Amino acid sequence: MAGAPKGNSNATKEKRLITNALRRAVVQNPDKLRKACEKVLDDAVEGNLGAFNTIADRLDGKPAQDHNIGGDEDNPVVHKIIRELVSGKAECPSLGAYQRKYSRHC
Repeated sequence: MAGAPKGNSNATKEKRLITNALRRAVVQNPDKLRKACEKVLDDAVEGNLGAFNTIADRLDGKPAQDHNIGGDEDNPVVHKIIRELVSGKAECPSLGAYQRKYSRHC
């Protein structure tokens, strides 16, 4: 299951107190938002990497994460698929004792 369970209202818009307060403050004082943006831009120009990353993330979006599931040259990932046909008989002579004990097919 991906995401929150059905019926979960933990992050409903009504419960976003800080976001709501900031939205009201920005609507009432748009000049302060402009000054804050200019401050972030000035900090980025002065070499503040965090400010630069904030601007880049807002304008270009955050970079996608690399999900390397293929391993590397020294330690490759090996995929193994086993397809096994078993009879419906009570005893499967082709299986070992452990497999016969725990197999649901025999």
